[in-house]
Amino acid sequence: MADAPVPPPLPAAIRITRPYTSEEDFLDRELETLTRASITLLGAQARPQGVVLRFELALSSGVVLVRGEGRVVSFKANAFEGLGGLTLRFTRLDTRSKALVDKAATLREKRRPSTRPQFPDALEPPADKPASPEPPREPPPVAVPAELAPPASAPAVSTPLDAAPAAPASGSVALADHAASATLPERDSLLDRLRARARALHPDDIARILAERRRA
Repeated sequence: MADAPVPPPLPAAIRITRPYTSEEDFLDRELETLTRASITLLGAQARPQGVVLRFELALSSGVVLVRGEGRVVSFKANAFEGLGGLTLRFTRLDTRSKALVDKAATLREKRRPSTRPQFPDALEPPADKPASPEPPREPPPVAVPAELAPPASAPAVSTPLDAAPAAPASGSVALADHAASATLPERDSLLDRLRARARALHPDDIARILAERRRA
């Protein structure tokens, strides 16, 4: 008759009792010993790394808070407030223990200070405003003698400057007449030429031209 196979030995079991009367007291004092993936059993003895242990964490009243299995990760002689602690990574948890682990994770997120800086409304820098473009500056008007200015009602004729008739010797009267019938750019050019020629004329010639314009 063949011998029946021998079942593997059960993991060693440890039970840790903490001096609290409620779940809330435990979470308030030792929240950092419980994470989603591990637990640090304060007061437990050192064990070899990698060993799987069954464990229970209970209140002073005997009520079990966390029950499951875990693999030894490390042992710290001063894990929490001078107490040694054995850290286990969970390999199995019951339903009630899983609910407590989730609750502890939620509380930890609420206790973490926000990394986003808070600024009072009065200290917030004002939003940058686009600079208003300066309106284009118009050139100052050029004063033209009334006797030499073209009539206001003169029709605009697009006559090329090259097609203008040759100016007579006196020059000033012909240029003034042609400026009255030219477009605005051409009229400005003719007026500039007229002023330049007027400055070159003798005062007697200017008086004679003005007298002719009055008689006309």
